[in-house]
Amino acid sequence: MRAEEKYRKERWPLSDKTRKLFTPTSLLLSIFLSSTPLLSQQGETFKRLGKAGFTFLKISPSARAAGMGDAFTAIADDATAIFFNPAGLTNIDRLEYSLGITNWIIDSQLMSAAVALPLGRGTVGVSAVSFAPPGFEETTVTEPEGTGRTVHVGDIAVGLAYGLRLTDRLSFGSRIQYVEENIDRDQASSWVVDFSTYYRTGFRNGVIAMAMKNFGPDVKYLAEKFKTPLYFNINLALDVLGSDGAPLHLLGSLESAFATDYRDRYHAGAELWLFNLIALRGGYKFNYDTEDFTAGFGLKMDLEGRKLAVDISYSNFSKYFQPPLRLSLSGSF
Repeated sequence: MRAEEKYRKERWPLSDKTRKLFTPTSLLLSIFLSSTPLLSQQGETFKRLGKAGFTFLKISPSARAAGMGDAFTAIADDATAIFFNPAGLTNIDRLEYSLGITNWIIDSQLMSAAVALPLGRGTVGVSAVSFAPPGFEETTVTEPEGTGRTVHVGDIAVGLAYGLRLTDRLSFGSRIQYVEENIDRDQASSWVVDFSTYYRTGFRNGVIAMAMKNFGPDVKYLAEKFKTPLYFNINLALDVLGSDGAPLHLLGSLESAFATDYRDRYHAGAELWLFNLIALRGGYKFNYDTEDFTAGFGLKMDLEGRKLAVDISYSNFSKYFQPPLRLSLSGSF
């Protein structure tokens, strides 16, 4: 043992106290703090608008997440983790489900569903998303007043996810999705993949999470090609006051979001639980053209050991659009 200790100190000439600082937590925080200013400077010069398709994948399907300004990658710990961070599925200990509806801009709707089931050290989940703008009447050069035929457009995404607990603190997750977009008689489709991690720091129930979402090949629509809406999120969340299940529990969250089709963005959110029954949420989204502050409300009940939660959220938009409203229903069996 003494020889091993001597070798360790010669190889790593640091004190035990200093060595403890070089943990996965400090490493991840260093990456976050060092990369954020650099990416911010790159994003200040221009916006990469119009570089990606399948943009409905960027709409938050969860009322709870939207109420917290989408600072949710490190908080997702139920079936909705499929959409934000598949590694968070490892927090589930029974069959869970989530249903959501979003009244999006210009009378369009986003509907979502997710189911997750733990299997040993891992958790498997399936998800489905449907986005449907309203139909409109076809017009032509010869019939500018309309032909009487309705043009329909819409998008769907169906995914399979798996989260694996690697250690008591670290989890890894992935999801693969089939994505399809229909515009009248024309169609574009592709496969996209998500990769994510979920690390429990041990300090105030803090979690550091990272996710790369919508990674996939370029997609061809008619004669043009477009990219998938690739996102890279880094999120830190921890208990500011109290802890889970306490009469008063305040959870805070800060997240950076880097996209291929925009400049860098930042999310901040908070969730206040009262008696583990009622939740009040608020958030702010930075560097967005249309969105800024968000608010939400949640109600959680325990029905003979089965969880049931109802969440609603409000997202403030600019003067050009009506604020989207979301409603989510989730629970367990």
